[in-house]
Amino acid sequence: MILVTGANGTTGSEVVRQLAAAGRPVRALVRSRANAAALPKAGVELALGSFADSASIDAAMKGVEAVYMISFEAPDQLALQANLIEAARRAGVRMVARLSASSADADSEDPLIATHGKGDLQLARSGLGHVLIRPQWFDQNFLTYCPGGRLRLPAGEARLPFVDVRDIAAVAIKALTEPGHDGKAYVLTGPEALSHGDVVAILSEATGKPFVYEDIPAGSYRRQLIAEGMTEFRADLVLGLFDRMKKRGTAPVSGDIAKVLGRPAIAFRQFARDYAAEIAKQVA
Repeated sequence: MILVTGANGTTGSEVVRQLAAAGRPVRALVRSRANAAALPKAGVELALGSFADSASIDAAMKGVEAVYMISFEAPDQLALQANLIEAARRAGVRMVARLSASSADADSEDPLIATHGKGDLQLARSGLGHVLIRPQWFDQNFLTYCPGGRLRLPAGEARLPFVDVRDIAAVAIKALTEPGHDGKAYVLTGPEALSHGDVVAILSEATGKPFVYEDIPAGSYRRQLIAEGMTEFRADLVLGLFDRMKKRGTAPVSGDIAKVLGRPAIAFRQFARDYAAEIAKQVA
């Protein structure tokens, strides 16, 4: 049995979908039944709970041999993650895959990168079998990032090798179900670094709809995020990410997806073609 935490999230839901499609026993941890509405019904067990509720985590861990653990950005992240790690240890879990970030570094001055790095170290030092999944920005973010066909971000001309969530899930599942991955850290990227101008051009081509990129001031984006319900803590982490992105210019491409899966990473153009109908819904 594989337990998937954050099972209604972008990566967690894809891990659940792929496991269910392969006929593997999977248990989806969600906070409420409503959060599981979009998950496959066949072959998926539901567990209700949260990292803050140790009893619910212990119940979810019964009979589990591997765990897909989401990451999250909160002031109490390490304390909450410790609850999951301890529950996994009590249950005799064999392997934990932690969703991290491509540039995770516990010693970084950037709060987001340091938070992920500390979370990685906490798991690595736990004594559990583990693998660290460190993806770039998701292709699937662009399913919702372009309302009205306008991609408005403070990203400048930064270039990123955006990664498809389907590849992230496939790597995580392989690491959880096959030997040879304990103690590894995989940086997951697409095959090509793209600017956000490139992104909207590809989306326009795939959908036949007009998409444009607007490089906006960081302060404007922060106000937008908070107005949409994001906490100031998380909004500041996100702004730090964009600042680092612009300073770096072009992020490196990794070959880890090909190394683990034995095939090339899914290209952004392929993502855009596969999801064209859903992407196009953002344009009236």
